[in-house]
Amino acid sequence: MISTFLALIQFEYQRISRSTMRFVAICVFLFCGFYAITSGAHHVEIWKQSLVELESRDLEQRTEALGWFANGAVGPEDRDWINITQPRWADRYAAAHVAMVPEPLAALAIGLSDIRSSWAVVSATRGAQPFRTSDPSTLGNAEKLLAGNFDLVFVLAYLMPLLLLVLMFDVGSLERDLGMMRMVRTQTLSPRFWWLLRVSMPVFMVAALVLILCLIGGVRTGAIEATFDQWLSYCGISLGYTFLWGLLFAAVLSAGTGSSTAALWMVGLWIGFCVIVPAAVRQVVSSQMPTLYASETTSVLRAERYEILLGNIENYKGPFYAARPQLSPPVKTPARAIVSDMDRLVRQAAFMSEVEGVSQNLSESEVSREAAVARFGWINPAYVYQRALCVLSGTESVSYRQHRQVILDSVKERQEALIQAQWKMKPVDKETFESLFSHGPWMGYGQAPEKGTYSQLLVLAAAAFVATGAFSRIRKSRERKTGVV
Repeated sequence: MISTFLALIQFEYQRISRSTMRFVAICVFLFCGFYAITSGAHHVEIWKQSLVELESRDLEQRTEALGWFANGAVGPEDRDWINITQPRWADRYAAAHVAMVPEPLAALAIGLSDIRSSWAVVSATRGAQPFRTSDPSTLGNAEKLLAGNFDLVFVLAYLMPLLLLVLMFDVGSLERDLGMMRMVRTQTLSPRFWWLLRVSMPVFMVAALVLILCLIGGVRTGAIEATFDQWLSYCGISLGYTFLWGLLFAAVLSAGTGSSTAALWMVGLWIGFCVIVPAAVRQVVSSQMPTLYASETTSVLRAERYEILLGNIENYKGPFYAARPQLSPPVKTPARAIVSDMDRLVRQAAFMSEVEGVSQNLSESEVSREAAVARFGWINPAYVYQRALCVLSGTESVSYRQHRQVILDSVKERQEALIQAQWKMKPVDKETFESLFSHGPWMGYGQAPEKGTYSQLLVLAAAAFVATGAFSRIRKSRERKTGVV
C-alpha cells in the first residue's frame, strides 16, 4: 500500500510537471487568488478610512458646538441665526453616524459591501436621509452591479472547480485510452484502493492550494489574529466545498468513460452548477418577486414626505400624542418659532413611521426572495457556498438588514430625545446636547451560516456519493459483458 501511494505521488508530480496546461492552470489560480486578496484588502482599507473620516468630521462639529457652550454662546458670531439651544440646531450639530465596521474576513468575502452603504446619518430633522443613505435596495440596481469586486470567495466558488477539472479529467481515463488498465490492475493489490488514490490526489492537491490562499488571506487581513474562529470556519467551509466538487467529478470518472467524454461531463457540471442553475433560479424568483430599485424606493419616500409636509398638521397631532401619552399639547400658545419647531417634529415623527413601514416591507420582501432562492440550494452549491462565507464575514443582506434596523432605532431615539427637549419649552443645555450623540460602539455583523446551508451541501454530496457507486457498478457490469477494460 505504501509503495503504491508513493508511486502515485511520483506519477502525479510527473503528470503535472510535464503538462504545460496543468502548470499554467495552477499558476493562474494562485495569481487570481493573490489578486483577489489584495483587491479585497484594498476595498476594506477604503471602507475603514471612510469611517475614520466620518468619525473625525463628527468629532470636529461636536467639539465646535461644545466650545460655544463653554464660552456661554449659542452659535458662531458670524452666523447669528444658528442657536444650538434650539432642538433643530442641536440635532444638526450633535453630528453622529451609525457605521458598520468591516469584519477582518470582509476582505475575503466582499459580498454586498461594494453596493450597499456601510453608514448613515443619525438625524431627526433631515427627512429621508438616514433611510436613503442606508441604500436598502441597491442589489436590484443594475448600474451599481457593474461595479462588482473580485474577491477570494469568487475565486474559490467558480475558478477552483475549473482547476480541479483540469487536474482530474483524465484520471483513470488516460490509462483506459492508452490500453494500460489491465496492466495497472495486475500490478496493484487492490484496484479499488488504487482508483481511490488516483482520484484523491488532485482533490487533496487543490485543497492544499485553497488552504494556502486562506492562510495568506488570513495573515494579510489579520483575520487569524483578530477572529480565529471565524477564519477557521471560513477554511472549513472552503475545504468542504472543494471536496464536494471532488465527489461530483469522481462520480463522472467512476463511469469509466474516455478522457474527452469525462471532460465534457465535468464541464457540463461546472456550467450547470455555477452558471445555468444560479441564473435560472434568480430569473424565476425575480419574475415572481420583483426587486424594487433604489430610485423607486426613494421616489415613494419623497412623495410620502411631500404629502406629510404639505398636509394639515391637525391630521398628525392625534397619532403623535396617542403614541406618546407622557406628552400633552401646550396649555398656553407658545411663541411662533416654537410652534413651528413643534409642528416640524410632529411631521417628522409621522414621516418616520412611513420610513419604518417601507423598511419593514423591503426586509420582508428581501427575506422572501432569499428563502425562495435557498429552496434550490441542493442544486445550487456555488450560491450556497458564496452566501455562507459572506454571512460569516458580515457582508451579506442579513447583516445589512440588521444594520438598517440599528439606523432606524438610532434615528428614532434621537427623534424622541429632541421631542422631549422641545416639549419642555426650555433651551437645550450642554448635558442634553451631549446625550444626543452618545451611541454604542461601531460593530461588525459576522455570524455563523444557517444550518440549512450545511444540510443542502451534504444532500448534494450524498447524491454524488451514491452516483459514484452506481456508475462504478454499471462500469463493472459493462466490462464483464464486453470484456473491454
